[in-house]
Amino acid sequence: MCIRDRSSIFYTFLTFDTKQGLLWKFLFMCGMLIPTYIIFITNSEFITTKYYSPFAFIIGGFLVGIGTKVGNGCTSGHAVCGIPRLAKRSIVATTLFVALGLAIGSLFGNLNWLQRGGYGSDWGMLYYDNFKILSSILSGIAFSACVIVAALSYARSKTNTEVIDIFVSVFLGSLFGLGLSLSGMCNPFKIISFLCINNDWDPSLIFVMVGAIGVNLVTFWFIFKREKPVMQGSFPSIKNEFDNQVIIGPILFGIGWGISGLCPGPGMLGFFILPQGFLFVISLAIGCITATNIVIPMLTQTKVTPASVSDRSLKQIINNSLSLIHISEPTRPERISYAVFC
Repeated sequence: MCIRDRSSIFYTFLTFDTKQGLLWKFLFMCGMLIPTYIIFITNSEFITTKYYSPFAFIIGGFLVGIGTKVGNGCTSGHAVCGIPRLAKRSIVATTLFVALGLAIGSLFGNLNWLQRGGYGSDWGMLYYDNFKILSSILSGIAFSACVIVAALSYARSKTNTEVIDIFVSVFLGSLFGLGLSLSGMCNPFKIISFLCINNDWDPSLIFVMVGAIGVNLVTFWFIFKREKPVMQGSFPSIKNEFDNQVIIGPILFGIGWGISGLCPGPGMLGFFILPQGFLFVISLAIGCITATNIVIPMLTQTKVTPASVSDRSLKQIINNSLSLIHISEPTRPERISYAVFC
């Protein structure tokens, strides 16, 4: 895990911002997909969402998108990496979204609203049995793009450090994806079974979060005793002050999490392994755009920045896509900080 959460990776994809480490994030995401896809194809019980309503992904994805962008983090950024640093912002944020997630998950789960056979839940069954074919095609495209980008980047790399970046990104992504898959974080039904408190309550995910926090409590203690990261000149700056965003963001994220059972990392993988996963990803994108252009400016009383999605011209996006394979020095601080905190 890392201080930079999965919502920041998704937003970099959404804006196609090469200055925010687009290359390593793309390779990292492809690495996440490798073990997830293998387990999905070989284990028929890996995902159990045949009876899951698409409306849960639409509504939940939108709220998760707003909440993670406004609150600057989700389960990974605040809980798994913020709490081990004893960050007050993260402790408050985690308390809020876990409480809201449990409340909304219990309410909707027990009443069968949107989940567990709720209205529209048979929609995904129409093509679920054939989805593995589509999943293989989508995953094949992603793997091919990963190989091409990695190969071109390797050919253009000028230092051994840049070459190491390529392989480290894929390796760490694979490790993270394997953890998500084995822990059940990619299965929204399992997440809802944890968030919905009833006679069938599944508390196993408590051990996943507590275990990750416990490991990072130890590793972060050693890491921050260093004057600088192993492969970079300084540690990244971290926001510590309190504001209304650290309250509103986690509340919205907790509600969306309780409805959909997904957060940004598993949600991005859901595009490839869940029949209705594309609905969550689209809604997540709309939520991020809404937060950037409407919600955050309202909360901070500032004008929308030029880096917002709506302000990006087609020419900018094309130029950024062409420069994807170029490893530039400005992307390395975030990239290396990611490797150090894993």
